[in-house]
Amino acid sequence: MAENQVALETKGIKRALKGFSVYDAISEYIWNGFDAGATKIDINFQENDLHGIEQVSISDNGCGISKETLLLKFTPVFDSNKATLNPAGSKNSSITHGKNGVGRFTFFTFSEKAVWSTVYADGDKHYKYSIEIQCDTLDKYRDSEKIKTNEPIGTTVTFYNFSAKDFDFEELHKYLSLEFAWYLELNAKQNITLTIDNQALDYSQLLDDIETINYTYEKTKEVFNVKFCRWNTKLHEEYSKYYYINSKGLEVYKENTTLNNKGDKFYHSVFIQSKIFDNFMYEADEDAIVIEGNTKSSPAFIFIKEQVDKHLRNMRNPYIKQYTRKYISDLKAKGAYPKLQSDNFMDRVREQSLDEMISVIYSAEPKIFSNLNVTQQKTLIRLFDMSMQSGEIENLYAVLESVMDMSTEDRADLAGLLKYTNLSNITKTIAIIKDRLEVIQKLKYLVLDEERYSTEIDHIQPFIEKNYWIFGEQYYLVTAEEPDFEEALRRYLYVLRGEEHPKGTIHIDSTHRQKEMDIFAVQRRLDGTVKKCIVVELKRPSKVLGSKELQQVKNYFSVIDGESRFNAPNIDWEFFLVGNDYNKEIADEIESARHHGERSLVFSVGKKKIYVKKWSEIFTEHEINLNFLHERLAIKQEELIKTFSGMSPDKVAASENSATMPPEVQVG
Repeated sequence: MAENQVALETKGIKRALKGFSVYDAISEYIWNGFDAGATKIDINFQENDLHGIEQVSISDNGCGISKETLLLKFTPVFDSNKATLNPAGSKNSSITHGKNGVGRFTFFTFSEKAVWSTVYADGDKHYKYSIEIQCDTLDKYRDSEKIKTNEPIGTTVTFYNFSAKDFDFEELHKYLSLEFAWYLELNAKQNITLTIDNQALDYSQLLDDIETINYTYEKTKEVFNVKFCRWNTKLHEEYSKYYYINSKGLEVYKENTTLNNKGDKFYHSVFIQSKIFDNFMYEADEDAIVIEGNTKSSPAFIFIKEQVDKHLRNMRNPYIKQYTRKYISDLKAKGAYPKLQSDNFMDRVREQSLDEMISVIYSAEPKIFSNLNVTQQKTLIRLFDMSMQSGEIENLYAVLESVMDMSTEDRADLAGLLKYTNLSNITKTIAIIKDRLEVIQKLKYLVLDEERYSTEIDHIQPFIEKNYWIFGEQYYLVTAEEPDFEEALRRYLYVLRGEEHPKGTIHIDSTHRQKEMDIFAVQRRLDGTVKKCIVVELKRPSKVLGSKELQQVKNYFSVIDGESRFNAPNIDWEFFLVGNDYNKEIADEIESARHHGERSLVFSVGKKKIYVKKWSEIFTEHEINLNFLHERLAIKQEELIKTFSGMSPDKVAASENSATMPPEVQVG
């Protein structure tokens, strides 16, 4: 066996390749096989008596290593001739992939010796010989004499005394999937396979979506078979690309997709096959005169690119919406949003508007949000909020346009979306405020106009059940009208902790347990925890509130206070008695509690309080909060009243609008 010297010394080779892991190295040998035209590559592991790995071999059915070119292949370590073997003649091709001819030396990281047994063709004859390299002398190789053989062409490289630390078959499988999934999909019709111990590499866990569509360019009847693959994670070094494949199933050209590297984790590969790629001059200038064949300026090519781009965007839309929701949720969890009150409906509208703006901008250019720390996220989100609150959306767009790398179409879309988002949020806000003002006017109509003969049970209570936001934001209606305290507790435990108890299994030890609250609702924080509970007792318009009515609410108080399952140290309870007027006894109760500093308060113990309110007070509070509407939007109460003037109390009580709240909780 003859000994030959390679271009670099062993130390230099090891220094250059020290960053290669065993998985990197195995991948390099696989790529060498594919670069040699292999359609089948198998990795085999041979165990020793202790069930450890003794040796590893990688076999391929490629063209083999010609004895006549051996010196050329093994000598110029960092000057591989693989580019000259690329029949496409372009770097925009997957036909050659190995790394500059250095892959054959990477075995030193996990093995003492590598031996190549190769069969190649010379004319109509096959020849076989072997090449051997020791890990301590990478700058020398030994090759045997060639002999004639009837064996099929191909190469098997075997690594002896396998010694990779922390080697794991599952990790190898994962690594090879990320390395070769796109290549195997690209060559699926060529029956190219990669197996480990004769088992095909299964990379299906990386594929979130795969779809095949046929397109026809009607003018020339050219047919395009297109396969879309969406990966759930980033592949190793292969960006999201279009692969152009001729009628024989061979790739002739590839390029990055229009959605490549957007920063949105929408990883994808698109494989486009057509006979127009049989004679395709992919590097021809746009202005070049082409007598025969197709270029990127050909109408059929422009057609398929437009169709594929459109479908890609349609694939991306639901994904980006789902991912944006998660991203926004993470922003809120990190405190990147400005401090907004969940019990203030204007703050909720502001939060929703900010959500929409971030969704729009993220969809157009996710990179804006990439790799930001919490401080940077806060700064960016609050810049968006200030722009939105000040109405300077156009200035924000001008800034974004100057820093975002977008196509003309994307810029136009973003401008339109931002303007639409702004207009949409204004419209939503106007609608909410208008509808809430309408609710207040209708309620005035029911409780202040004694000639209408509105009743508590038939009119006022059903109306409040649909508009319990009057007593606070973010409430869930637990009970209304019929249920007694035991049913109220059953539903409350479901809302509070998700506990489901069959009807009739909850019992309360109280003489007032069968009393029925008009309104019982719980308030939730954004994180889903219960923050506050309210109990509301409503009285008919003609009733003057006194000690009897107040005692009724105090009885509710005693049931709640005496039942441990209703109580938690972090939950506030507020009880409201509401009517048109109250007598001197109630007025004296309010006066005696004035030292607590709260208007309408009559009783306070710990985290439980009782209030007596006139309807007129409630109306005034809401009208003050919505006062800016009268100035900026000029929606007059008189104009709202006209919309339901002359309606019966029954119709007013049954009416609904965007201010209507969800119905009461039902369990089992």
